Amino acid sequence: MNYDYPQSDLSRSILSGLFAGIVATVANLVFGFAYRAMAGITNFNILDVSTTIFGSIILLIVCGVFFYFFVHYLKRGINYYRIIVFLVTALIVYVALQYHREAEYRITPEFRVLFLGTQLIIGGLAAFLIPYLFRHEKLIS
Repeated sequence: MNYDYPQSDLSRSILSGLFAGIVATVANLVFGFAYRAMAGITNFNILDVSTTIFGSIILLIVCGVFFYFFVHYLKRGINYYRIIVFLVTALIVYVALQYHREAEYRITPEFRVLFLGTQLIIGGLAAFLIPYLFRHEKLIS
């Protein structure tokens, strides 16, 4: 039996998002462990290993689905996709820098750097790796 079939744009987009999510997970874990070791941080409950793994993969699979809609339904969709990813990443960075909790809770500068680093990694890979993998089918099939 022959199981070779041509992949559709949707399947290539989802696989690109999945592969980018795996790369982002590894990059975020390395960044997180290295930054925590350098800064002497022992624990941030919200950015633990499982959140990093599932969050990175799920976010980039969703970006892959959005990428499909941009490429499939818009002329010059890759450029529009990258602009939207840059704007969303910039918005996340801006909100993270401006956010202040109530008086009894304190967000430390180390947590902000850790959070911003992971979001910049995800945004950069969403903007550049997903379109690259989509165009180079041999890497994901």
